[in-house]
Amino acid sequence: MTQKIPEDFFRDFFYSCYTLPKSMKTIFLSAGRSSRMDPLSDKNFLSFQGKPLILKLLENAHKGGLDNFIIVGNQENLDQIEVLKSENSFLSNAVITKQEDLNGMHGGLNVALEFVEDGEPVIVLNGNDFINPQAYKDLVNLGKNHDGALVAKEIDSYFPGGYFEVGSDGRIKSIVEKPEPGTEPSSLINIVAHYFQDAQDLKKALNTAQSNKDDVYEVALDNLFKTKDFQALKYEGFWQAIKFPWHVNEMALQLLVFSHDDKTDFEEIKPKIWVHKTAQISENVVLKGQNIIIDQNARVYENAVIAGPCYLGENTIVGNNCLVRESNIEKNSAIGYNSEIARSYLAPNVSTHMAYVGDSVVDENVNFGALSVTCNLRLDQKNVKVKIKDKLVDSEKQKMGSIVGKGSQIGAGAKVMPGKKLPVDQLVKPNEVFNG
Repeated sequence: MTQKIPEDFFRDFFYSCYTLPKSMKTIFLSAGRSSRMDPLSDKNFLSFQGKPLILKLLENAHKGGLDNFIIVGNQENLDQIEVLKSENSFLSNAVITKQEDLNGMHGGLNVALEFVEDGEPVIVLNGNDFINPQAYKDLVNLGKNHDGALVAKEIDSYFPGGYFEVGSDGRIKSIVEKPEPGTEPSSLINIVAHYFQDAQDLKKALNTAQSNKDDVYEVALDNLFKTKDFQALKYEGFWQAIKFPWHVNEMALQLLVFSHDDKTDFEEIKPKIWVHKTAQISENVVLKGQNIIIDQNARVYENAVIAGPCYLGENTIVGNNCLVRESNIEKNSAIGYNSEIARSYLAPNVSTHMAYVGDSVVDENVNFGALSVTCNLRLDQKNVKVKIKDKLVDSEKQKMGSIVGKGSQIGAGAKVMPGKKLPVDQLVKPNEVFNG
């Protein structure tokens, strides 16, 4: 009796004989919760120019030629990442996975590497680093002729990250994670844009690396450097990471300078000053400088001054006689009459009334009462220190205002001292001096 061959036999046999060409994957790590950022919300979803940071950085990487994203999230932000995937066509083939163990990068990489085959090239990106998109292309071009390549940047002041030791031929000899100030092996720091020609190298290194700290990934890299040829791509362009709250302002300004969002519905009324067709700009408004974006349905009233770089979000109102300079103001915010916003980040739904907000980072749904002030300069003009995890950290800034948690209410005439944090839903009484 002749046995009938299953209908899918020839299909399965064909695929067993044919291997698809290896394609490069991009692992995008966005699961980490940073206690250094308290009391601010998840930095991955802080809004910049109307988009969450994670989307801005994914777009930046895509512009640099990267695709096939594997996005690693956590329990709290996974649903939001799924929404981004559904709304953005360039993420249609992205894989989204959850990191259960949030003790370090190795946990996120282990879950992401399940979706990467041995022999495939892979790039690892940190979810809050911005570099020029051309650097991604340079990284791949350099790395494909070696076992891999990592982006390195020379700095002139201490940064709490990894430092490379690099030979004269560009080969990386070692990496030291967060050395004590003054003990750095070089001035080249590790920017987490890492290319591996063969994902299997990374998998094996992670499986054998051991550490009692949260630097298993760096230990794995250090072990790889001893046996493999990894090159340092010395990057001289702009780089920004969000490690501390004050970095939010710096990221906002640079995203404005390097903005490549679609400006189809905007009119460029002056060089690098874009106003949405639905925005209303009254007479006698002064728009000065460059890299100003005024988004849809925003309204700016008489005698206001907007000095770039600056972003005014959707439905934002800037009242009469206001001064807004070098600031990012997100949607549905209201900057009331005679207010000044200087070098600050305001999340959605923030309102001010004849207030001064200087060098501050303000989360959603915050209200500043009439004549309230975020003080930003010490009387002795020394650098402002900020309490980070029960330790005072030098912001390296002479001017540093407040870090304001979501839902806080600052009463009329209240003053918040330099570098102070307002917890979520904090109430500052009228005329109170808040000194944390």
